[in-house]
Amino acid sequence: MPDSFDEQGYRRKLIEGGLSEADATALARRYAAERTTQAGTAGGAFRPASSLFELPDGPAAPEPPPPPPSAAVARSEQMAAESAELARTMGLPPEPRTVVNALAEKVSGVTAERRTQQMATKKTTEKPAGATGELAAQVSQAKQAALLKHTKQQIKDMQLSLFDLAPWPDHMRAMPNDFGRSAIFTTRNKKVPRAALQREAIYHISKDVEITFTGVELRADSDELVFAQVLEYAKRTPLGEPVTFTFYEICQDLGWSINGRYYKQAEDCLSRLQASAMQFSSQRLGRLESVSLIRRFRILDRGKRTSRCQVEIDTEMVVLFAGDHYTKFVWEKYRKLSPTARRMFDYFATHREPYPLKLETFRLMCGSDSTRPKKWREQVSEACDELRENGLVDSAWINDDLVHCKR
Repeated sequence: MPDSFDEQGYRRKLIEGGLSEADATALARRYAAERTTQAGTAGGAFRPASSLFELPDGPAAPEPPPPPPSAAVARSEQMAAESAELARTMGLPPEPRTVVNALAEKVSGVTAERRTQQMATKKTTEKPAGATGELAAQVSQAKQAALLKHTKQQIKDMQLSLFDLAPWPDHMRAMPNDFGRSAIFTTRNKKVPRAALQREAIYHISKDVEITFTGVELRADSDELVFAQVLEYAKRTPLGEPVTFTFYEICQDLGWSINGRYYKQAEDCLSRLQASAMQFSSQRLGRLESVSLIRRFRILDRGKRTSRCQVEIDTEMVVLFAGDHYTKFVWEKYRKLSPTARRMFDYFATHREPYPLKLETFRLMCGSDSTRPKKWREQVSEACDELRENGLVDSAWINDDLVHCKR
């Protein structure tokens, strides 16, 4: 029976969602081809994208073939369901849905079970047989680790890219929401040497999220921009595979001057991003033991005209984007912001309807070393004006000790 996937309809939906015609055509063609290929493999059934995130429980028993009349009906219904599943899984607004959503749902399920086990552990540890609860918690953690390992292997096997999992248009950039709501990128004074951190707790506006960081302090004025641009370069490359670019290209895309000073600044940023190691813990994610912003960075043919940067994105990064927990922003405007205005926008952009933010909370989120409340208030007020003038928000202002925003 012919495949019922509407490639042209899916392409139109991608374009309506903000992708270029070329990207929409390529992505639609890729999934149409993959659907055809998988439909013709042994067993003859196309595997829905969401099934990537199902842990195998062992070899499945072969199903008896249905009677010929009902088989045709079942096949028709199956293909219709698969087409709808693909649209839901890979679609863009008004109902954004990507492969990575299924990962979020599975992780949420495992972490929910883990919280249940933790509650059981708390009760049983009060009794002599408390080891039972502890073992249950360990089993739950092992299941979560197995799920993430299995999922990343499936992504690698299918050669999926970040763009396949969390697409954004080329005139925009994207960032995980947890980065925008934490002090991973600071606004400390340029004249102050960067701190060398060893398993340092990083402030996050949510008490549910715990982040520890090892590496050299990262800052919003340079490191955050370089990271966003590297994600852009890597978004169409299968996760875990290297992407290359020149210092000229990255400096040009960042709006930096094309000279040796800024080439060195870009190299320093890439080196710091590679040398970072974070641990994440939250109800949504469970626990991620080690995440680097850049898994690997090296310079090919250093000192030659053919010199290029080679970078690999950490495959754990896909977990941070899971469940549409990422934010897209217009690059041309975003990269021109001052560090304080950029961090303010990071927070506002990660909320559909931002809650007012306390000045002190925002200072902690910026990792600012400002000790004078009056001066900090003035600095934040200037950032509010900058966001309004830039056009990234409708309005932003300070009332009492709260920062407000209307998007």
